[in-house]
Amino acid sequence: MPFKIVEGDCLDILKRMRPDSIHSVVSDPPYGISFLSKHWDHGVPGVDYWSEVLRVAKPGANLLAFGGTKKFHRLTCAIEDAGWEI
Repeated sequence: MPFKIVEGDCLDILKRMRPDSIHSVVSDPPYGISFLSKHWDHGVPGVDYWSEVLRVAKPGANLLAFGGTKKFHRLTCAIEDAGWEI
């Protein structure tokens, strides 16, 4: 099977995945702009989230993460602090 789509809370799913099992990551996480006053969009994912993504990524895997213009710097710093090379 060339690909698999898994639905659910990403942190719960990531914790069940084997280390070094993902070739590439494409993510459109919350932008942290309180979109329509929604609770899920009050902040960008932090280091803990991106560390878990790095754990399941194979060495040399690529990460593409979308972010809002007002908070992309927070997103980038969290990704870098988790160990990803920017």
